[in-house]
Amino acid sequence: MTMENRARLVDLMRAPDPDLAEANLRIAAEGRPGLDCERWLDEVDRLAVLAGGTDATAVFHLLRDEGYAGDADTYDDPRNSFLDQVLQRRRGLPIALSALAVAVGRRTGAAIEGVAMPGHYIVADVSEARARYVDPFHGWVPRSVEELAGIARDTAGTDLEPGHLAPAPADVTVARMLLNLEGSYRRRDQLSDVRWCLGLQALVNPDDPAPRVRLAEVLLAMGDADEAEALLGSLLTTTPPSLAMRVAEATLDDIRAARLN
Repeated sequence: MTMENRARLVDLMRAPDPDLAEANLRIAAEGRPGLDCERWLDEVDRLAVLAGGTDATAVFHLLRDEGYAGDADTYDDPRNSFLDQVLQRRRGLPIALSALAVAVGRRTGAAIEGVAMPGHYIVADVSEARARYVDPFHGWVPRSVEELAGIARDTAGTDLEPGHLAPAPADVTVARMLLNLEGSYRRRDQLSDVRWCLGLQALVNPDDPAPRVRLAEVLLAMGDADEAEALLGSLLTTTPPSLAMRVAEATLDDIRAARLN
């Protein structure tokens, strides 16, 4: 199941316009093998039928009226990242709620895009020349650029730049989903879950060595020095020099030195 699930995720991310709903569910199925992705995709389809038409506002109003909202009480709960759990509980992270809105919009023809601004993920209605920004986590309320700049300062400590409000490509959104999960599992010291999150990060972004370096470090922490050494050795022979690779080289040296003691 895991190999088939991973292969499907890779194929999905190679598509011109990946379905964020299925991508998220494939991530969820990695953590919980046996998850029925089709069941929850049917639920996304049902929401699209209820929304009807191509009006983004209708999608936002439907999801609000259906009770979808941000989970401020247990924000860091991994369930808030998984679309099947979001559909079941009507609660989620900003990025998961936004991915749901984008997925419903794709099915209705509504021009909804995800926006991966610093510290907070939102959606935009891009049907007109001037985008209209909506914050799913806080009640699906419209947000001005000035309000979004304040959110970026408060949550990420950075100034909002015009590029921060550009539509986010699917691979950027999926990578951010996985980074959120990695952080949540690390804070819970669930290294086996961190491990599969990093494995998926390496799959969806094969040109970035950083996830594989972090994966090697996790493997080492889990006591699997042989696999960590093999992974780092492969990286050093196939990847151009970079900061991540220097970290990998130092880690590999530590592993090899430890074998001598």
